[in-house]
Amino acid sequence: MSKNHESVRRSDAPATWVLALGMMLMLVAFASCAVLSWSHIQEAPVVGCGGGVELGGSAAQAAGSGCDRAKDSIWSALPVVGWPTAHIGMAWFAAMAQCWTIGRGRLVGPARSLGLFGGLASLFLIGVMLVEGYLCRWCAIAHGANLAFLALALLKGGRKGPQIPAVMLGMTLTFAGVTLVLLLAEFLLSPKVEDVVPEAVFKVRPEASALPSSESDAAVSSAMVRSSPLQGRWRLGPDDAPIRLVMFTDPQCPDCNRVHGELETILEERDDIAVEVKFFLFCKDCNERVTERTNMHPNACWAATVAELAGEYGGPEAFHRMLGWLFGVKGKFTSADALQPGFAAAGVTAYAAEIVQAISTGALPPDKKKLFEADAREAVDLGLYYTPMAFLNGQEVKDVLLPGALRRAVDAVSATGPEKGNSANDYPSTALGRLVSDWQDGSRPNLSPDLASLRFGPDAAKSVVVIGDMAEDGFRRDVPRLLEAADAGKIQLEVRLLPTNKAVNPASVFPQLDRWAWGGQAVIRIGQLRQDGDTDGAKKLFRDLLMASQPTSVLQAFLGSRPDLLGREESSVLGEVANTQRAWNSLKKYRVRGLPVFVIDGRLTGRTEIKMSDNSSVDALAEILKIIGK
Repeated sequence: MSKNHESVRRSDAPATWVLALGMMLMLVAFASCAVLSWSHIQEAPVVGCGGGVELGGSAAQAAGSGCDRAKDSIWSALPVVGWPTAHIGMAWFAAMAQCWTIGRGRLVGPARSLGLFGGLASLFLIGVMLVEGYLCRWCAIAHGANLAFLALALLKGGRKGPQIPAVMLGMTLTFAGVTLVLLLAEFLLSPKVEDVVPEAVFKVRPEASALPSSESDAAVSSAMVRSSPLQGRWRLGPDDAPIRLVMFTDPQCPDCNRVHGELETILEERDDIAVEVKFFLFCKDCNERVTERTNMHPNACWAATVAELAGEYGGPEAFHRMLGWLFGVKGKFTSADALQPGFAAAGVTAYAAEIVQAISTGALPPDKKKLFEADAREAVDLGLYYTPMAFLNGQEVKDVLLPGALRRAVDAVSATGPEKGNSANDYPSTALGRLVSDWQDGSRPNLSPDLASLRFGPDAAKSVVVIGDMAEDGFRRDVPRLLEAADAGKIQLEVRLLPTNKAVNPASVFPQLDRWAWGGQAVIRIGQLRQDGDTDGAKKLFRDLLMASQPTSVLQAFLGSRPDLLGREESSVLGEVANTQRAWNSLKKYRVRGLPVFVIDGRLTGRTEIKMSDNSSVDALAEILKIIGK
């Protein structure tokens, strides 16, 4: 190489701070993607995103956090292979960092074009978030760092570099290496079905065939098992089958798509399964429970209509083929031409004009709208709060979202040697039965002792532990009844107060609602009383605040009577709050996402109440208390 050529390339080298800043930006982007990748690997909610925890009685239950919505969107993974976009991002940012290092603060040769392509991808995915109306914090940080890196490379980085082949080789090897590590992580660290789905996980309690031993037991049983069978549409398989599956699904739901793929594989291997389908569509056009905020699948009603019409013209085979095709295109189509491959796959090309005409009026066909609304009401009354929801011989397949869970459930049912029949003889649990069953089959967390807790009721009674913010809606709904049961000697209630207010609990990941802010101050005052040895006073203040319709006024009146508590050192109480927060964090491995948390008789309880289609509420807590009181 000539000295002149070498001097030109050296003079093009950017300042050291440019190299360092570029590396830091790529590290930030890489780390943000790592958080999302870990969530994919562990099949768990995204940590540190806020706003998506499930809070009893709050609107946060419906949509999940922005990060979880991003993870569940169609852009979260490559089509067909399902490789997460977050994994691609990790490998991409690691490769760009390698390029930046070898190029000494320059994107040289093809790497410059690749960097521009990555910037366009970030802009596109930011646009997706804006259009779909959610904010994924980790996504935004990764894309922001990537765009800042690109701007730095274009404005301050050099253009010429001495090692273009080395740069490209380094990028390729780094991308492949990170991808290989992620493949191994997916294989070794993803939860195994055996770890989280025990053999009888899909059983519903009480079973429809169980005979009650008393009149009170009969009343509970009848409330927990539906009096009418669960039947779907478009049966695929034998009229009399030993294994009968009814699935509530949504053509635009990513989890439904994946479970549908598992089902197709199972059906290729077995001929003893009858499959029927119903729809629960997250689309406001045909589901009255969906709002603008939760309208996550805006084309779902139309896609389901196309599948139903294909079934009407071509029979069950046509319906299921069309549904499979719709899953393949994520339930999206924008023109009649886009549907032609689906018509061909379903064998209803001869009726394409009729189907297109039915969906081209600007409004859903009234009969289909009515049908889907009835499906949605039925699903809600069965306790649905996510899709898909699957029932085998009338029994819900729990954790159906986990890879392989459906196959494991099918194999377990088959091993019992079930008699042939049809869905007219399958009686599922009600929403109440589902919630009670979730508790009966619930995890048994090993909670460490909490010296800051408040205890009510006799030590010998069954234990109920609640972790929550006394200002939060679900806590104020359920804990008074638990306190009443403790006062009656039926349970021992242990209350662990966890304020959502970040001023008191800086590690809080919960929504910061003004109406809950007083809960933080309440914890401090209760803690001060308890630490002063006035346990009875702490319990009395807790009761007064819990039962008051205007708790802030009660708190102000209390502080007026105890001005000595104001201005006192609070760090010891804040330390206790931090310990309770860590205890809550330890429950994340059991898929705990929100407040309040109940551990009743050692078993973790998910939801204690759910709204029915007629807006009435199902009260599982009362039934659970009856059961542990026997």
